[in-house]
Amino acid sequence: MKNLVYYLDKPNGSFRATEEEIGEPGPGEVRLRTLRTSVCQSDVVIYRQGLTRMKTWPAVILHEASCEVDAVGPGVRAFSTGALVGLGCDIPCGDPSCIYCGEEGTGDWTSCPNTQATGHEFPGFARKYAILPAWFVKLGPMVRFSSGISADEACHLEPLACTLEGLTRVNNCIENRVAVLIGSGSQGVYALQSCLAMGARKVILVNRGQERLQRVLRDFADPRVVGLPWTEDVRERVLVECKPFNEPHFVMVNASAEAAYRLAVSLLGYGTVLDAHAGVKGAGGKPRIAQEVDLNNDIHYKLQCYQATHGSSMRGISLARDMINEGKLPLLNRMTNPSERFPHTRILDAIDRAADPDSLKVIIDWERG
Repeated sequence: MKNLVYYLDKPNGSFRATEEEIGEPGPGEVRLRTLRTSVCQSDVVIYRQGLTRMKTWPAVILHEASCEVDAVGPGVRAFSTGALVGLGCDIPCGDPSCIYCGEEGTGDWTSCPNTQATGHEFPGFARKYAILPAWFVKLGPMVRFSSGISADEACHLEPLACTLEGLTRVNNCIENRVAVLIGSGSQGVYALQSCLAMGARKVILVNRGQERLQRVLRDFADPRVVGLPWTEDVRERVLVECKPFNEPHFVMVNASAEAAYRLAVSLLGYGTVLDAHAGVKGAGGKPRIAQEVDLNNDIHYKLQCYQATHGSSMRGISLARDMINEGKLPLLNRMTNPSERFPHTRILDAIDRAADPDSLKVIIDWERG
């Protein structure tokens, strides 16, 4: 059986379409047929600059995927042929005895020193078919969707899971509370929809670019949503919108910029949870952003919580699967307009479109030539 695989030769290089033989899945393995891949900002960074953790080139990138189970190997009971599945990016190290990733582990894969990520150390889904090893099928982030869920909806699983990790790590920080989301890119819009679904009292969305902010406010309008452009007095304007409260209850950084972190920290008050969701990184690594914190008067007496989420565990994957299955995010499909849909023959065009300041979620359709 022939498989079509797109190899990226190097950062800022070229994609090479290659036909390769792919066999039948072995014991415990599953063969998947790729239906959709959506483009993450990490994919944009990988293409344009590379990442320090990626040691081997050429590479098969793209990690936000929905697939159909094409065939199962002997012994597989959890998945059946024809099932629609979604996959996470962060995956176990493959050691069944690992205290983080293994059969008796905590599931905190990002804490494992040998953790892997799809599209990084583990080949991504810029390919029509993939055979997942038995350890991935048994331990890894792959879940089935209910009938009636589309491949488009299912490919939102991984980025939505990352967002939900941040929104749910601290109990009761969203329901009936004021949330501030800094950045209205795709992660900000996942967070916006999730906050509304979780019963937020108010969501304040801050963004530098007017075009994207207006698109989000138009397409995801709700009486509880306020959009603020980034101005010199944005902090004061946010605090005014928090009234009758003196400060927000939850702040999420969804913009990969030091200024976003500075704004977020300046908004913390009594009982505020800050989730640093978008890290600042590049080909040269992660720059240091120093911040002084009064551990006594802030952390203790103001009950402030600093946390960060990057990637997702099976907990986040399961939450995202349930929200999609239960129809709690009915506007997901508005994240992709016709200019953000591409056939697999135009992967580079899809990545370039994802880098545009007005884009939300670019989807590559593997059922289109």
